[in-house]
Amino acid sequence: MKRIKLLSLIAFSLFCFCSKKEEKPNYKYFEFSFDNTFGSCFSLKFRPNDSIYIREHWNSKTVWDSISPPREKTNYIAIISQQQRKVLNYLISKIQLKKCDSIYYENYVDGRTYSIFIDKDSVKKLIKVHSYNNVPNELDSLGAWLYQFKTKAKLIETTKKLDFITAKYVLPPPPPLPIKK
Repeated sequence: MKRIKLLSLIAFSLFCFCSKKEEKPNYKYFEFSFDNTFGSCFSLKFRPNDSIYIREHWNSKTVWDSISPPREKTNYIAIISQQQRKVLNYLISKIQLKKCDSIYYENYVDGRTYSIFIDKDSVKKLIKVHSYNNVPNELDSLGAWLYQFKTKAKLIETTKKLDFITAKYVLPPPPPLPIKK
């Protein structure tokens, strides 16, 4: 009986001391704004252990459905799972702010553009991306993941006022086509 208790105690101790501790995120604040000429335009922000807040500036689906979320000019809270949070924290931790330029630009009219603001490792940086080339993979991977997360996220409307540093780059939706008479 003593042997079983001793083995149980050893197993429990090994489990407690050897289990991998979850790393704390190395950033304090994060924002992301995305604009796709004919798709959607949104901003999101969060702190490592907080909810994700999203502002839907506009989207093309409101032409056919202005009732279902996400509705333009509306604020939301997004539900994020622990696994999603781990992936997001990992993607943000991979970005080396000191090595990133403030702007990645190619001269084209349509397409996607996004802005990222990060307060990480005592560095605050705003990065604007309007390019398909010469963008660090870490930025594009994060941008793609956030876009996919937002399209699938469960959104809960909120009346909380949201301000975004990255929203100053948000463009208005394309004008409607003229109606022929």
